[in-house]
Amino acid sequence: MRILRVVGLVSAVTLPVLTCETSTVLSTGNVTRTFITDSPFPYHRVARVDLYVVSVSASLTPDTSAGSSSFVTLATPHRLINVLALQNGMRDELGSAALPSGSITAVRMVIDTDSSSITLRSGAVLTGNSTPGIHWQSSAGRPVLNALVNEQINVPTEGGHVVIDYDVGEAFIPPQVIDPTSTDSGFVFSPVLRAVDETRSGWIVGTVRAQSSSGSPVVDASLQLYFGRPADPENTWSRFGTAMTDAAGNFRFSSVTRSDYWSTFPAHVGKTYIVTVDPPPGSPRARMVVPNITVSAAVGTDLGTVALP
Repeated sequence: MRILRVVGLVSAVTLPVLTCETSTVLSTGNVTRTFITDSPFPYHRVARVDLYVVSVSASLTPDTSAGSSSFVTLATPHRLINVLALQNGMRDELGSAALPSGSITAVRMVIDTDSSSITLRSGAVLTGNSTPGIHWQSSAGRPVLNALVNEQINVPTEGGHVVIDYDVGEAFIPPQVIDPTSTDSGFVFSPVLRAVDETRSGWIVGTVRAQSSSGSPVVDASLQLYFGRPADPENTWSRFGTAMTDAAGNFRFSSVTRSDYWSTFPAHVGKTYIVTVDPPPGSPRARMVVPNITVSAAVGTDLGTVALP
């Protein structure tokens, strides 16, 4: 019998250990390690998004119709994680488990909504019971959130890495997006998460500057990663993630599915990754679109400097 081993747990008075994503993959024996990462949250009024993660499980069978019986536990962190802090390649290890070699075809995460919250920069804490608050909808309690797995995740003999990309910017949306007449200043929960194989995914980096490559850094620029045909209308592109620039104008999209994977599907022929860059509110700068981006496994694609006119 294989023994499940959980690592990376922290006490309530200790900060989680964060690591930065690189092309190096560390494995010990046949242990497969599970991490969580995040696409940056676009709302400037939010200071923290604390998500209580109960467990993560995965299925190694092609047919997941058997339900929970086909899933094995990868990690049981049972703790709060500030997912807003997991940006630009920063990750929090949730745990590890000994698994037989094969492929992970599905990933699930269980959260505790009663223990989760959003803290505004004003200091106000939003919960499911506060006004304004978080509208958890049918996810209230301990929902099972199914991750999108574009490409099967390898579990080699020496073990592998599963990265869960939790997109806060899409998971918590203002009520006005649904009803423009709403005066509710809380958020509606609409979970968006992906699970990827770190050894098969890459990343996209770059710097945003004003007017030219030697211009001043554009701080808090909003970036979005799309997949589609550049010549087609933008509303036909699929959005894969969000990012924001830091104080130096740098940005990073982590855990991006390699381009060669998409090229195997006839419906995706001619499609590439596309990055849109919007200046922060009130800026005199204009929008830029960077098309025809390719991503390779375990390699970073550097867009260099994106100059906003």
